[in-house]
Amino acid sequence: MNDQKRDILRKTILEFLKNSNVHYTDIEKKCISTSLPFATSNTFRRQFYDYLLRRGYIKRVSRGVYTITNKGNMLLAVL
Repeated sequence: MNDQKRDILRKTILEFLKNSNVHYTDIEKKCISTSLPFATSNTFRRQFYDYLLRRGYIKRVSRGVYTITNKGNMLLAVL
């Protein structure tokens, strides 16, 4: 996957989290069901956990529920 596609997927994830806390499976289903042909469970998981969560753009608020952080809002504005 190239950088442009990764950024589109990251932006999509952050936009789903922008307004409220969302469960992981709900975000995954929405992202995969969008018209992004490159969004699979595996690519979603990699961007969600390995990039956004580890770098502090999103955080876990309870079991399976995530929210965007201030750092994530800044990234969303850039994307």
